[in-house]
Amino acid sequence: VWDESITVPCLTLDGLVRQHGQPAFVKIDVEGFEDRVLRGLSVPVRALSFEFTTIAREVARACLDRLAELGPYRFNLAPGETQRLAFETWIDAQSMAHTLRDLPHDANSGDVYAVLP
Repeated sequence: VWDESITVPCLTLDGLVRQHGQPAFVKIDVEGFEDRVLRGLSVPVRALSFEFTTIAREVARACLDRLAELGPYRFNLAPGETQRLAFETWIDAQSMAHTLRDLPHDANSGDVYAVLP
């Protein structure tokens, strides 16, 4: 039972980039808040991944929309814990949105990978 509250510091990706420099890769896995993390990024990074779940597809859609605002990303998908890319070629944001929309509910989760060409 968790019946307490704690305060934790919060950082933005922009703040981390300012502090540490441009990353080669960012992994975002924050239990349904991936879209909020991406709101804290105002410059594109070369490559990143974010977790998706079939019970919160709208979060993944918001992530795709945000990344499309930042740059011409291409996308791929690693279902579940496979860590294997599903597509031989990288696809655009709209195609990834359709792919995520059409996944069966029992696909459950996985990671979407995004790279700049």
